[in-house]
Amino acid sequence: MKRSMGLAIMAIAVACGSLAAQSDKPAPVLPDKKAGADGAAITLKGTLVEGVVCSRDWKKEMASLPPGKAIILFAMEGTPDVNAAFAEIMKDLCAGKSIDSDQAAKIRDEFDKRLKYYVNLGALTESKQSSGFKSVTGVIAEKDGQKWITASKIEASTFAYPKGMLSPDKPLREAGKDPLMLKISDALSLKCILLPAGKFMMGAPFYMTPRWNDEPPHLVTITKPFYLSETPVTQEMYESIMESNPSTLKDPKRPVRNVVCADILKFCQALSAKNGGRVVRLPTQAEWEYASRSGTSNPPFGEKFKDQDSKGPGKGEFLPVKSKKPNGWGLYDMVGGWEMARDGKTPDLEDAVDPGIAAPDCGSGKKHMHLARGSSSHVSLFHGIGTGVAKEDTSFDSHKFRLLVEATPEEIAGLDKAEKK
Repeated sequence: MKRSMGLAIMAIAVACGSLAAQSDKPAPVLPDKKAGADGAAITLKGTLVEGVVCSRDWKKEMASLPPGKAIILFAMEGTPDVNAAFAEIMKDLCAGKSIDSDQAAKIRDEFDKRLKYYVNLGALTESKQSSGFKSVTGVIAEKDGQKWITASKIEASTFAYPKGMLSPDKPLREAGKDPLMLKISDALSLKCILLPAGKFMMGAPFYMTPRWNDEPPHLVTITKPFYLSETPVTQEMYESIMESNPSTLKDPKRPVRNVVCADILKFCQALSAKNGGRVVRLPTQAEWEYASRSGTSNPPFGEKFKDQDSKGPGKGEFLPVKSKKPNGWGLYDMVGGWEMARDGKTPDLEDAVDPGIAAPDCGSGKKHMHLARGSSSHVSLFHGIGTGVAKEDTSFDSHKFRLLVEATPEEIAGLDKAEKK
């Protein structure tokens, strides 16, 4: 995991002009106009992040900042004005509603405008600061439209998200009613669900992610509906085609593990031949994440997915498929462990249309959605780089995979017609 995350973070640091290098520059010019009651110190709570990758417009923001390392607080609790602004901005999510990409973008913009504070450490050393949920006490000032807080104290804190924000995601568009039954063998088939095209905000929103944000929220457009298998490929399905089973924990109903990319490609080609030449492949990272969120742009809090988590009780263990509840689109086992994706690189950090489509049919990219460890309450969305050559189910590179089947023009037209009724 350290190697995978290191590669992703390295790519972001280079793209941003190296935040680490900026720390050697002169300190920011401090605002000189104090806001509030006579410059009195106040306390704000929220997520503290280092660097500006947390913003969708990070390139523009990087150019506008004064020299020096940027430390940002996204406030969610504190003064009456902050409390009221948070409640107003998040009203749909707090009510348990699903939001689309436009609403997610508006939330981001309103946070930037009303609840974003650049932190000047003042007399504090950088060792006092680390990303996470923090309570920051200091004096507020404003300069050139940017809010600043000169911190006199920074402490670890917690934040209780409104219960509505932890409600299960409800699809904004319904999946197709007629599934595709992908033939595996005379005795086995794999049900695939037709998912509509759409737009969503990919990545982890900064207000819920108390870590270095290496997946800034960015708009992704999926232009064509596609079928996605309702479960990962099981060991019995894989073995019926490939006559082998690289999983170390043998169970016909559990996901097959430790399959190298070349063999996944052979498996897809064999299924294509068995099913009239249908295009069978891995999903891209964007397609996978779009499906896992049921097409919404809701933040992926862990509490929402506890009933969907497919991790077993043992280290590196997955439950038999369909042991837990499906998501809003009827997809099982999307939560818990790694899944292979078609992309062979780290994710894009900017808005994109059908990202990864031009990648090889079986790249080395991997994707997962898993419950965060420790006391964190969110679901982390990581991308990684790997060759898919794990030898043990408990190793970091051990993974499962599910299949995407490209929809025909007739199937797409049928889905569109059904939606208009």
